[in-house]
Amino acid sequence: MAHPARLLAATCLVSAAVLTLGGCAGDEPEAAGAGKEPDIGSIAKLSSTEGLKFPVAAYEVTSDQQYQVKKAQNRLIEQCMKRFGFEYARPAPTPPSRNDSSSRAFGLASAKDAAQFGYASPRRATDPAPAKRQPAPPLSRTGQTVLNGVDLVAEAEAKEEGKAAAPTDEPKSQAEAEKAPGTGIMVNGKEVPVGGCGRESALKLFAPNPGAVDILFVFNLGGEAESRALEDSRVRKATTKWAQCMADSGFTTSSPDNVQSDLGLVQGKLSSPEAITIAKADVACKTRVNYIGIRYAVQSAYEKALVEEHAETLALFKQQTQDRLRLAAQLNG
Repeated sequence: MAHPARLLAATCLVSAAVLTLGGCAGDEPEAAGAGKEPDIGSIAKLSSTEGLKFPVAAYEVTSDQQYQVKKAQNRLIEQCMKRFGFEYARPAPTPPSRNDSSSRAFGLASAKDAAQFGYASPRRATDPAPAKRQPAPPLSRTGQTVLNGVDLVAEAEAKEEGKAAAPTDEPKSQAEAEKAPGTGIMVNGKEVPVGGCGRESALKLFAPNPGAVDILFVFNLGGEAESRALEDSRVRKATTKWAQCMADSGFTTSSPDNVQSDLGLVQGKLSSPEAITIAKADVACKTRVNYIGIRYAVQSAYEKALVEEHAETLALFKQQTQDRLRLAAQLNG
């Protein structure tokens, strides 16, 4: 189960980029120390994950930074569309949640939240409903072609007739795109870029030059550390103890990551009296076996090893993130 904040970051980044830019440097971090469990030293007694610092977190982007980048991408799309004669105002992105905490990095951990909300998110339970997202403004067929780099209507018709569209060798950076042949589609005397204004905006932000680090590199690094930690003998032992503690309380479940599915706690019933009873037992068992302390020590050790192994790529990623945020600041005014 991915770290919730990390999963949110990845989702926002992919959304902001419109597409995953394949072929970037450092696409997939390799497993560090496969077959050998890292030393974790003494393990602190922890009953909460609030405020815990993870090694990989130093390279993750915040929700506010993601918001600024999404705003900037809107500006780039609008500028590109204007070159072809289209006044196109993108809907504003959803403002950041301001919730970058690690409070549920290892599942439910707060006894107070368990007693009040069960497994429901406190933020979701107490915040007002988000404003309805405004749809993108309508575009003509030609406008859609400029935005996407392909005539979607003609493409759909070709598929119906069994004619496959000709493959396009998409450039992996904006520098390459400026030198490579375009789509051959002319609109108002200008050639539509490969992938249209959507891809051009993503390249300018996420891969202006060859060798850009994949925007999901840090997410994948954290996911690799988490996967290895879950297979670590010390975490497995703690999980077994936690499951036995839950069984002693009358609940049969294999791990904290599976408790909701194992016990049939579906969305909409996460704060039911039954869910609250289970949640209170869950947190109490985590405290009893020091599940959080063990998970944190082990996962931090794997993250630290991966950070050291990929130090050069992470330094490049950090520099490129700073460059991206500077460009975003200029575009956002």
